[in-house]
Amino acid sequence: MNGLSDKLSNILDSFDGRLSKLEASILPIHRATQNLTKLANNIESTLKATETIVDCLNMPSKEESFILKGPDENDVLPYLKAMGRLREGVGSIEKSQLRSCDKTIYRMKQLLKAGMLHLETLFRKWLSAASHPIDIPSMLGPNDALMSNSAVKQLYQLSTYMISSEEEVGYVVDFSKSYIEIRSVFLQTSLHPLASAVLHSEKHQGISYEKGTSEFLKYTECYTRLLSSEYTFSALIIKIETRRASVLKSTISLATSEYVTAGKQLNANAKKLNYTETTFLFDIIDKYDRECYYFIEELDKLVPMVEVTDLFRAFKFTVLKNFYDFMEDIRGKKEVMNLSADGTVHEMTSNTLNYLKRLYTWREAVEPLLVTIGEGGWNVPPPTHLDTVTDASGAQLLDAFFEDALEQLVQTLQVKARGYKKQTLSTLFLLNNYNHILRQIRSPPLNAIFDDKSEMKFGTLVKKQLDSYQESWKPCVENLMDVTYVRGGAIKSSMGSAERQLIKDRFKNFNTEFEEIARAQQTYAIPDPELRNQVIRDVKNVLVPMYGRFLDKYQGSDFTKNPAKYIRYDKNGIDKMISHLFEPTA
Repeated sequence: MNGLSDKLSNILDSFDGRLSKLEASILPIHRATQNLTKLANNIESTLKATETIVDCLNMPSKEESFILKGPDENDVLPYLKAMGRLREGVGSIEKSQLRSCDKTIYRMKQLLKAGMLHLETLFRKWLSAASHPIDIPSMLGPNDALMSNSAVKQLYQLSTYMISSEEEVGYVVDFSKSYIEIRSVFLQTSLHPLASAVLHSEKHQGISYEKGTSEFLKYTECYTRLLSSEYTFSALIIKIETRRASVLKSTISLATSEYVTAGKQLNANAKKLNYTETTFLFDIIDKYDRECYYFIEELDKLVPMVEVTDLFRAFKFTVLKNFYDFMEDIRGKKEVMNLSADGTVHEMTSNTLNYLKRLYTWREAVEPLLVTIGEGGWNVPPPTHLDTVTDASGAQLLDAFFEDALEQLVQTLQVKARGYKKQTLSTLFLLNNYNHILRQIRSPPLNAIFDDKSEMKFGTLVKKQLDSYQESWKPCVENLMDVTYVRGGAIKSSMGSAERQLIKDRFKNFNTEFEEIARAQQTYAIPDPELRNQVIRDVKNVLVPMYGRFLDKYQGSDFTKNPAKYIRYDKNGIDKMISHLFEPTA
């Protein structure tokens, strides 16, 4: 058994020796084969590299005519591919570091520069085609009406390619000048008709101005929309922010200058108008604050927009000055408050209430302005800076402003009423004005501001004047006081001469006083039919019954032999004449 194992062991040892000899003989052959393979691969790579370099060296001749011809604007992709091949060729030759190829590299780069110039020319042509002036409806329409999406896409792709190729080509692409020239003319030409319309339009002037009809309102919207579109477009075309800021500033400069000039002229015109005729400014300020302010503020971070912000600050100063002028007019300090001959509602009262109505209509623009001056700030000239100066809300300040205006109006009316020589006319003047105020604050829109307390206040003022007016009839009433003579506890059936004369005087004095009052008050006015009826009714309720009793008692007596001389009116006559009070004859 041991012998068998030894034989097997010897056989295996023999195999091991033989394998070692085989490995020793094959290993040099394997290494030689590897070297040959590597050498073959190197030869192949060298041949390929040589072929590539040869192709690159031949490339200028192949691509020159195509590059110099320029791109087909309808299909620019083949041109960009040719430019790409040149860029790759330059890269390949530069990697070879062959000095003998320097001239070829220079020639290829010159072709690339020529190609970039052609692309710049194409960019300018496409930009010009996309920058034809647009009309007002297009400016106010959808955003894609300002510039087609396809045009934006073309220009974006072309500008992106040129900018990304700057480093490889060694040519800095700067189409800023072209962009400024083309787009600035586009903006100015598109907006110019609106500037002309503002300078020649009268629609924004007058107390009959209707919301939304100001030409400058339309101008502001179009100006903002075009600038917003330009801001977005420039961000796509000009990637470097500092360069974009400079380009955008120059691009919008002409249009902005013309816009600000038109606004300044409008503001100068507004300063010449009465405050009742400048409500179009509320419309403009409200539009700007709601729809334009945030964009202008955002744009100002990139491009200074001081001219525009200063313009709207000037508009606001004009309005604040109008508030002050309004209060000064109510106080009667700016001009003489002429009194009407008939005691009707004064123009100042009507103007004040109408102006307050307009302020309420524009309260969204008015309230923020009041916050900048605080409560009572309307009683002094406006400040030089517009800042929030109070914690009170705009609505609270609007209420305070309205209440202050009416309080000042009441004081002025009371002072001016003393200008009437006749007390009755003074009373009717106050009655008419107080009643007009009361009716207005009870009706929309002022009833949203004035509460029951204000109504009660003016109701009391009206009642006081009604009572005061009744005093004007006192001379008539005193002549109708009962004159009953008693003798020995019994009513006298006959009168003495003194008693008869007293009755005659009573009738005579009544006729004189009544006719004088009626004649005078027919020239007075109470324009409110309801108030007029109430005043006449109150007079009739007192005077007609008293006259009737006085007449019934004495017309059958023996106070005179000629009753027609003293008894000129029956009850119906008195009633009829009173009914015609406050009806001026032609």
